[in-house]
Amino acid sequence: MCVAIGVAYDSMVTPTQSIEISLSDDTERTVLKSKNVPGYQKEIFGCERLHVLSRDGTTQIPVSVVYKRDTMEKVKNGERVPIHLYGYGSYGASIEADFRATRLPLLERGMIYVIAHIRGGGEMGRQWYEEPNGAKYLCKKNTFYDFVDVAKALVDEWKWTSSDMLSCEGRSAGGLLIGASINMAPELFRVAILGVPFVDVVVTMTDSTIPLTSGEWVEWGNPNEEKFFHYMMEYSPMNNVQKGRTYPSCWLTGGLNDPRVAYWEPAKFAATLRHENPDNPNPICMKMDLSAGHFSASDRYKYYKELAADYAFLLDQLNLV
Repeated sequence: MCVAIGVAYDSMVTPTQSIEISLSDDTERTVLKSKNVPGYQKEIFGCERLHVLSRDGTTQIPVSVVYKRDTMEKVKNGERVPIHLYGYGSYGASIEADFRATRLPLLERGMIYVIAHIRGGGEMGRQWYEEPNGAKYLCKKNTFYDFVDVAKALVDEWKWTSSDMLSCEGRSAGGLLIGASINMAPELFRVAILGVPFVDVVVTMTDSTIPLTSGEWVEWGNPNEEKFFHYMMEYSPMNNVQKGRTYPSCWLTGGLNDPRVAYWEPAKFAATLRHENPDNPNPICMKMDLSAGHFSASDRYKYYKELAADYAFLLDQLNLV
């Protein structure tokens, strides 16, 4: 009797497959079904898992990379290319190095897509999230340090790109990541996409009348306690915008009906970025969806339309259109 199990598999270059694996001979594998991606040619793309040394001198930050092979050949020959850097780093959530057809428009235009598996996520186990060496409560800034360190490695150490070709993106708590990172190193990035960004950390976490606030204290700490208040004030994007600096082009999105990150957070942050640096040559733009919540459009085609607007801004600012 043949005993087998079924597994689902994908990678950054392999669309989802359902595979049957024999338990008597694990080399016997049968692909039962593969997701069809029209026009996709797997052989012209490549992916890697690399590591960047954090500023603490001991922590190795995992980095997932996907690219067109001819783009990576340019890098190997000493040419710098556009890179889009994505991160999240909160709630112990792992950002999978999975296949996304929506990345293809960027890859086809010669960009490299990089996921920074920074502390605050769960990619390296519970210690990657919890105190004292993870990124929660009073060590939350490790999330932002790791992201900036990965960005600096792409520019200065690996020399894959330059600051005028480096973009970054994060959503929700990932929007906090992007807000804090561009405050720490505004000249490091050319474009920043902040989707429904949690950027007014102290004000939101102080107001327990907001329905989800008290439940979030287990993630960020309660700023009504002095030790958390002072620490959160050190990284809250709204409270740390630098004056007289050149910030990247920013694209902020929000939803009027968002119960998790209120619409006024991206609105306040956009206004603050403009106010503190009126001579910044790069645009600070906000798009507010008057019918959406936290997860944008539930309709698939509207989601693609929203994503197209994000990418249109990104590609325009990088002069890739």
